[in-house]
Amino acid sequence: MKNVSKNLEENVIIMIGAIKKIMQVFLGPFLTAYFIKTSAESISDLSIYYIFSYIMLALSTFFAASIIKNKFRIGMFRIGVILNLIYIMTIIILKQKIVDHLLLISILYGISSGLYWLPYNLFSINKIDNQNRTRYMVKQKSITLLVGILCPILLGGIITATNYELTAIIIFFISIIQIVLSFILKPEENQSLSKYNIKKTWSKLKDNNQIRKSLFSEFLVGMNISDGALEVVMTLIIFNSFKTNINLGIITSIVTIITTIAVKLYGKIYNHKDDRKLIIIAGIIPIISLILVLFIKNNFTIILYNFCYVIFTHILALAKDIRLFNLCNSKLVDQNNQIEYFSIREGVLNLGRIVGYTILLIAGLTASTLALNIVMIVLTLSILIMSFNIKKMNKFEN
Repeated sequence: MKNVSKNLEENVIIMIGAIKKIMQVFLGPFLTAYFIKTSAESISDLSIYYIFSYIMLALSTFFAASIIKNKFRIGMFRIGVILNLIYIMTIIILKQKIVDHLLLISILYGISSGLYWLPYNLFSINKIDNQNRTRYMVKQKSITLLVGILCPILLGGIITATNYELTAIIIFFISIIQIVLSFILKPEENQSLSKYNIKKTWSKLKDNNQIRKSLFSEFLVGMNISDGALEVVMTLIIFNSFKTNINLGIITSIVTIITTIAVKLYGKIYNHKDDRKLIIIAGIIPIISLILVLFIKNNFTIILYNFCYVIFTHILALAKDIRLFNLCNSKLVDQNNQIEYFSIREGVLNLGRIVGYTILLIAGLTASTLALNIVMIVLTLSILIMSFNIKKMNKFEN
């Protein structure tokens, strides 16, 4: 009976994550495309929006962490889900006036995301043991990617046939399902842990080589993969080349199909072979595809670069996540300093995002193609650096 309950919770966590993916597709590439259509200074506006969002996300994460160490984790998670609903509703109400209220929507997005992701990630750490981590992460990633295959085409088609606001209303009702599912998750038992003390935890962990490598990877992931500036640059290039939301959706869906296969293959390699060579290859190939774009810029090389970026950064992100979550459930980071470390990790991740979008903001202010190319070079090179760093991280499987 206990195993049935555990499996149910595992599936619910994955389902909640899948719904979040639907919302991220809407709030990622299609929100970027919406900014392009409604704002003459789309790159600058997007950069400012995300910079403020991730500042608020980091601050709200530290706030949530100080409260939920011993209690109220599921309650805080539900607040995050409800605030996300309010954020979607705000977009529906503002419509084309979004660019006039960047501060408001960025604050809402940042706070809702901070209160959502910290508890969600803690559920993924504590409700899944390290021996089953790879199986769970591959399953979670595969389902999320399956959603990522279908949603871009569906959402792109709906936006093209109707409008962005009607699509936001559909996402609003989908997000209500997330709230309902959150009530299936059982509150974690009070661990009677020590009082939240981030300074003490940092003092204990800062000199550990694996901790430093983990945090450096998070910083680079924030710059280029996890809602980072390079994702926005990629969407800008694709949308400017192919012009419509439906084309953006088709390209996103095709690359996601290939990524799903790649993730499945990586799961098999991880369990049976050394994955370090594949990690380095995953860091090199986006660089090669970028060189092609810089010297031979046409629709084919742009799509190739997009494919290489998405497929291989997903592999790197999965390799990093398995190691991160195992680390957060190891003897090095035990339950007594788990929340403190994870809040530090979120702070570093969001610092990487802020740095990435600040670089993009500077490029946007110059309104120069050369400046945008430099941003692509810097951020793509950071993927290669990240791959070398992940390769040196322990798997912490026991």
